[in-house]
Amino acid sequence: MRRSLFLLATLAMSSALYAQPDASTYNREKVLDIFAQYNPAVLENAKKNADYNAILEDLAASYQAPDTEDARFELISVARNFDNSIRLHTLSEQYEEALFLSAVNGVDTSATDKYFNRQVADVLGRVWAVTVNLREEQIKEYKKQLAQVKKDKTLSSADRTAKSNALKAKIKAVKAELKALKKDPGSQISTAAQVFGQQVQTRVQARLAALAASAEKDAALQTEQTPNLQVKTNHKKPVAK
Repeated sequence: MRRSLFLLATLAMSSALYAQPDASTYNREKVLDIFAQYNPAVLENAKKNADYNAILEDLAASYQAPDTEDARFELISVARNFDNSIRLHTLSEQYEEALFLSAVNGVDTSATDKYFNRQVADVLGRVWAVTVNLREEQIKEYKKQLAQVKKDKTLSSADRTAKSNALKAKIKAVKAELKALKKDPGSQISTAAQVFGQQVQTRVQARLAALAASAEKDAALQTEQTPNLQVKTNHKKPVAK
């Protein structure tokens, strides 16, 4: 679940969080090809909505990762969670603005907090379902590859053993992740929603601190200017009668 949440953070429209640019063979065309295969509805929606298309194009142009099997599965996850990610980003922005304005105006945020947590938990629940489904597909694909390796007569005994062991290790790792995902998913989703809420609250606190610092600076500047104004007033030349 944690890895999936990091993917969502990546899709939260922060290009700095896309996969590292120093090792990459995935390009725009390959990214869009994954979307076409695993979530074609995104491409159809992009044709109808300019803003939506801009987000997709930004991702396709910025996403860089080695063209490996593991990277392909992660990109499939990104594709299938595209709308979930946009929804999460929108909720976070709305929540941040609501918290900031409420803090400035001294308004209680209890209802806002509950609404955000409920909405985010709903999105993360869908992410959880997508992730579970993808990991199950991943296991099936690895098992299919393992069967092919065992039947491949062109491989030496050593190569067959090495490839088989590598695939078995992958299957074991994905099974472990799948088991963890299915263990009390409600608690995992609730905790993840709280983490997202805390991240937004941290950004709001930073904005409030910056606002307070700016106000304090303005007040200090005004205090410095006031005596100068008084001095100028006291030294006015008498008006000739």
